[in-house]
Amino acid sequence: MKDLEKKKLLESTGVIDFNKRLLLAQEGMSGNAFAKKVEMSEAVIRDYLSGKTYPSLNRLAIIAKKCDVPIEWLATGQGECRLLPNNVVNTIVNIPIYQPNTETDLLDEIKGVKNRITNLLPFDLNCLKSHDFYVDDLFFYWAKGDSMSPTISDNDTLIFNASNIMPFDGYIYLIKYGDTLGIKRIQNHGKYLLLLSDNEKYPSIQIDKLNIENDFQVIGRIICIIKDLS
Repeated sequence: MKDLEKKKLLESTGVIDFNKRLLLAQEGMSGNAFAKKVEMSEAVIRDYLSGKTYPSLNRLAIIAKKCDVPIEWLATGQGECRLLPNNVVNTIVNIPIYQPNTETDLLDEIKGVKNRITNLLPFDLNCLKSHDFYVDDLFFYWAKGDSMSPTISDNDTLIFNASNIMPFDGYIYLIKYGDTLGIKRIQNHGKYLLLLSDNEKYPSIQIDKLNIENDFQVIGRIICIIKDLS
């Protein structure tokens, strides 16, 4: 009887659908990325989304603040919310375009990347296969040349994650090496890194790890390639 009364109370207050509103507040992010955003464990978020458990008032307040949604709406579904224009989930975000003035005009910190913003482009996050990122860390960049052909062609539009700067084997990065800014695949070889081009006519570039701070900088990992079909 107590369980039945509890269920009726949850239904009458709208709390029972909290997991659906939490999914909207997640805005397409992965469970891991969203958990980091609200500073909770991924297991806790999974339990909320499955309807297994409900947050305490202080956790509810934290989620509402981190997601910029009204706490009343998040808890009960009552009131207005930016996530519900005409009952459609908004996954369109404006991503900055990264365009350094010159190949040497690069700064070392993420705030330096933001200083090179010249414009914004709208983008639907549903087009990304993985959502393990914060939207504020994403930037557009236009590829130049054919060194990464056929994977990346001249004028292809790339999205990179500026918070993902650890070089791991096989991934493609926007990098600075010497005075050059470019797109390369990275391979780890103990005492040195190899910067690889997918186009075989371009030789690999060796970066000595002992001098890596002077010769090499990762600007961000490429997470999306939008092909130019013109």
